[in-house]
Amino acid sequence: MALSGTFQNYPVSSFGLYCEWRGTQSVTGNYTDITLKVYLSYYTLSVGARSDSTISINGASETYTAPAIDDYSSGWKKKLLKTKTVRVNHNADGTKSGVSLSASWRFSGTYSGVSIGTITASTSVTLNSIDRSAPTVSCSVTGITANGFKISGSSSATSDIWQYSLNGGSTWTQFSTTAGTSASITLSSLSPNTSYSVRARARKKSNQVYGTSGTITAKTLGGAVIASCSNFAADASSVTLSMRVTVYNASYTNYITIKNGSTTYLSLAGRTWATGTSDRSITLSAAERTTLLNAMANLKSFTATIQLVTKSGTTQIGNASTCTCTISTTQSASGPTISGFTFADTYATTTAITGNDQVLIQGYSKLTVTPGTATAKNGASIVSYSAVCSGVTKSNTTGAALTLGEIGTSGTRDITLTVTDSRGYTASVTKSVTVVAYSKPKVNSASLRRTNDIETEMQLVFDGSISPITVGGTQKNSLLYVRYRYKLTSATSYNTYTSILGSVTANGTGFSFSNLELCNLNSESSYDFHLQIRDKLDSLTSLDLYFVVSQGTPLVALRKKMVGINTPNPETALHVVGDVKVEGALSASTLSGSLPAGNLTGTLPISKGGTGATTASGAASNLISRQIISPGAVNVGSNRYYTSDSYGIDMNNSDMIGINGLYFQDAVDSAGEGINFYRSSTTWDRLYAYGGVLYFAPNIASSTHPGTRYTVYHSGNTVAVADGGTGASSAASARTNLGIAATSLYNGTLTSGSITFNYGNYNFYIIIGRPSSTASRVSLVVPKIMLTTSAVSFQIADETNYKSFNLYYSGSTVTLAIQGGSGQINRVFGVN
Repeated sequence: MALSGTFQNYPVSSFGLYCEWRGTQSVTGNYTDITLKVYLSYYTLSVGARSDSTISINGASETYTAPAIDDYSSGWKKKLLKTKTVRVNHNADGTKSGVSLSASWRFSGTYSGVSIGTITASTSVTLNSIDRSAPTVSCSVTGITANGFKISGSSSATSDIWQYSLNGGSTWTQFSTTAGTSASITLSSLSPNTSYSVRARARKKSNQVYGTSGTITAKTLGGAVIASCSNFAADASSVTLSMRVTVYNASYTNYITIKNGSTTYLSLAGRTWATGTSDRSITLSAAERTTLLNAMANLKSFTATIQLVTKSGTTQIGNASTCTCTISTTQSASGPTISGFTFADTYATTTAITGNDQVLIQGYSKLTVTPGTATAKNGASIVSYSAVCSGVTKSNTTGAALTLGEIGTSGTRDITLTVTDSRGYTASVTKSVTVVAYSKPKVNSASLRRTNDIETEMQLVFDGSISPITVGGTQKNSLLYVRYRYKLTSATSYNTYTSILGSVTANGTGFSFSNLELCNLNSESSYDFHLQIRDKLDSLTSLDLYFVVSQGTPLVALRKKMVGINTPNPETALHVVGDVKVEGALSASTLSGSLPAGNLTGTLPISKGGTGATTASGAASNLISRQIISPGAVNVGSNRYYTSDSYGIDMNNSDMIGINGLYFQDAVDSAGEGINFYRSSTTWDRLYAYGGVLYFAPNIASSTHPGTRYTVYHSGNTVAVADGGTGASSAASARTNLGIAATSLYNGTLTSGSITFNYGNYNFYIIIGRPSSTASRVSLVVPKIMLTTSAVSFQIADETNYKSFNLYYSGSTVTLAIQGGSGQINRVFGVN
């Protein structure tokens, strides 16, 4: 819907008809005057007048002559061709749609290379609706007397003409022209004891549409009128309704009804009163009192309407007369009662410990409250039973036992049971219960390690405490289980538990344990170790500590008459795993005893200075065939290498095998120091050192220096990675260029919970932490291959403290989850 708009038709860019329209509405006339303006849009144009141009609004068309145009000025123009206004009447309900607007203009030429005939622009619009709604009018009649009454009219909109009818709308009498939403008139010359059909009518000011009320039947003459009535309590021992009433005819019967809105709560028998105005009192019978209270079963009080109807026989005289008052009840007279309640700990596990279901264990006992008998009064009913203790509340509507469950605070706690009736009145009773403070067993310190960190023998030391559960001065709590089990880290399940309860030292609620020979675990394997401590609450408060026992990897193992280096199980007096390096000479006097050939395994290769054989004949053969070079001048003839003053080692068309290293002095002159590779009698390829730089010079005379040469390596230069080097001149840069990089994945202090980081981007992880907050840092390298989708346990530890954690991956994410111990994780790095 709209009251303005535009439409156009451009056969080519910026040339054509452009139309604007606007409407002006009349609410009282129910029409819209629409004005349409037609423009011709162009940049330059030369055209004659056009007498066949048209304009049309809602079917009202006109043919007119458009003026000639001869305009070559710069810029885009809109020239007004025609303006036309047409009145469009709306429907009876104020709506109007499908209003057609159009205009045409003939060009009959070519513009911007486009042949154009007649240009027509058109549209169809829906106009804004005009308010034609009638006001909502209501009517009331009050103040009925023998000769008249007051008519009051009310309108939903501002109205400027008010009328009333006494014959149901057949004729109307105007009684007000004051604009407003209400008006009234009091009539005083009506016929007595006569019925009238009263209606009111009002004209809405904005659109002059009339609205009419429904019909009210009013009868003059006679009905009694209530001037006032007093508040009263319906649950008083004697209930009296007091009113001030004016009676016009003592022969009529007066009927009193007590209502809440339109709902009747109590109807009283008819009464006759003497003519005149006086106080009238009605005392309710016991049955009437009960009826009223039953009607108020869900109310403490309400605003009552006291209605008085006067009748002659069965014919009502005039209209009903009403007044309002408050009818109430009281807590003392109508509130419920409760005989009390019982309570108990209904959890067999905790009562077995305390031996008394009237004492609760904090956080674990299950408190149940059983209501006693609750009684509602004066027609009400009990709608709710509610019990509360230490912030825990449970309720129901049946009076069945209320299970509050665990109570989380200790000490003497109040239990309050409250019943609520349908009126909202309550009754409560309170009892006290003792809640014994409790917390699960705790370990102050714990240490599990191999003897000397390498032996099969395990050492377990820990101490802690349990909560006392004191009932009647007797401590009821004690340790129920102290046991352990273990498994190979690679295994999927633990072995059976081993109890150490009998070896635990208990002192009151404290306990400690120390066993330096607890069990033996193969030092060649890693184990997961599970220590479990439970008090009498058993599995409810189990304390489970998990350790990882690393494989024993000693540097030196001392055994009886044997020493193992890099092995925990030496087989001889000295058993070394790995290579041996001796600084200084090893003479015959250094060794005592013989070295049996049978004790030798393997060979020392010629490249390491050996013979490459295990027998004398083999060694001799190898020495002869390989021609080991001794210091000094050696000349073994043709097809053999030899040393010379001119060339150092002369290969002489031979192979040299087993040379461990070559040494030559830095060249200081043009002589041929270095390694010469023979080409011809006058041409050589040379590898030599000069001025601290290693050079390679190809195809040069044997005696020239330095000649054309290439630097092999020099401090400050680099060998590219692609050429077999590191591409760097420092160790740090070399590591980076070779693709070795560490990424920080965590930096902080992690003592509980878990962290996650990427799984797929790294080859191994470095985890740094402390066995305790004051201990030195410890690092642990975990190759990626050790991680699985199941949790794998790890541990950093010293001789006293530890921190254990699990590692596992899911998809592309690794999770580090803290387990037991007093230590912390500080850094995690991923290494490519």
